[in-house]
Amino acid sequence: MENMKIEALKIKEPYEVGGNVNNATIILVGEEHGIDWIIDKEFEIWYNCYHTEGLRHLFIESPYYDAQFYNLWLKSDNDEMYETLFLDKKGTAAYNQYSYEFYKKMKQECPETIFHGTDIGHQYDTTGKRFLEYLIAHNFRNSEQYKLTIKAINQGKKYYVNHSPQYRENTMTKNFIDEFDKLKHEKIIGIYGGAHINYNKSAFYGNYPCMAKQLREYYGDIIYFENYKK
Repeated sequence: MENMKIEALKIKEPYEVGGNVNNATIILVGEEHGIDWIIDKEFEIWYNCYHTEGLRHLFIESPYYDAQFYNLWLKSDNDEMYETLFLDKKGTAAYNQYSYEFYKKMKQECPETIFHGTDIGHQYDTTGKRFLEYLIAHNFRNSEQYKLTIKAINQGKKYYVNHSPQYRENTMTKNFIDEFDKLKHEKIIGIYGGAHINYNKSAFYGNYPCMAKQLREYYGDIIYFENYKK
């Protein structure tokens, strides 16, 4: 694994690239969901940056409370929490063997990873409810975690009333900014569906800016992205 720096992003050519990786503080990796070699590539990118660059913060296309469960699980001595979380995803693009193995390898090889979930509250009535119950049971009702969980749940409820992709895109962007700014511009990697990543185009679902384009407008040239698809 020697000499593996950010340049490892170039081992297999993506179909779209934007920005300058050498100056980037935010590195966005776009995927087509559930493709084995893409998920392997994402793990390789994270593994290299984790072990050679010291990166620890990984942003993902999941709700806030999913990421918090992942963070708790990484510190646990069993996989019960993870197995339950994975079952909640049944019927979604995240419910596949490759994604399952991605997180298992994280615990084995990159255990100090800190996940940040910036999507709206999917599975708010299962995963979201269960995380609220966890917080209440551990006397965190007045915590920031509790407030952010309620916020994500409410975002999910609003989205599933009319399934507005523009509302989701804008909300994901705002959630990303809120999480990233807490880190005071520490270098991060974000893994999202390719539809959210190409900042040179409008959003995949309509004529409005995708998340990466909005982030580019907000943060400027600290953003670099790569998109992969089958």
